[in-house]
Amino acid sequence: MNRLYGDLGKVIAGQKYGLHDETETIVAGEKIFPGDPIFQLVGDETIGYGAHVSSVKLTANAALVVGNSVSVTINGVTLSGILFEDSSPDTMRKIVDCINLNEALREKGITAFILEGVPLAFNLSGPGVTITASAVVTGGASQPTFASSANTSNAKFRGVARHTELIHKEGVGFYPNGALVNVMTHGQISVECAESASPDNLKPAYVIMSGDDAGKFTDVSTNNYDCGCLFRSSRIEGNLAFIEVRGIK
Repeated sequence: MNRLYGDLGKVIAGQKYGLHDETETIVAGEKIFPGDPIFQLVGDETIGYGAHVSSVKLTANAALVVGNSVSVTINGVTLSGILFEDSSPDTMRKIVDCINLNEALREKGITAFILEGVPLAFNLSGPGVTITASAVVTGGASQPTFASSANTSNAKFRGVARHTELIHKEGVGFYPNGALVNVMTHGQISVECAESASPDNLKPAYVIMSGDDAGKFTDVSTNNYDCGCLFRSSRIEGNLAFIEVRGIK
């Protein structure tokens, strides 16, 4: 296969491999580096974000009771304890209202909502931001516990940011928020892998959504995003490897 950039020992993140690919241009919704996986909200194909746990559900393991006070913490913002209302659904709605009225959380782009038919849970969503959340119950005759959902996203994988000679007034080597980003939606491109990954040709590739390795690729499926990509090499140099991007997933 033709190696467009020559010696693979000099490959850099976001560099295409071969001659056949499809690339689209989107607007960066945050700082994006070449080789980053790009996600977009369903119904909005204009703005792209990096890898984030941007969708979290907190679910109680039992109904709330009289005397319960629910203390919710989201991305370091702790709300005042929410007292039990007439029922668990009423209390959840009160929690959601308090979250959506909180100025600090609105500035972060985090909103809360309830799904019909799920009386013991509420959901959090925020594009371009990683959400961490917990809820603790005190008071009352019994105190249910809240569990957080596994790593999920409210966006869909679109492709991988391509390398360009990037010089902006904000800095060098990345796409700043609001810049136009070239995103490979089909084709082969170099990406950064996690230290623990074992890439190899034709192995499925997954995106890590949280922690220090968020935005890197791995062959481990557990708690990682199935982006529909395949590795097309083992490690080339350092933690770089080629993947094949095969469309939105």
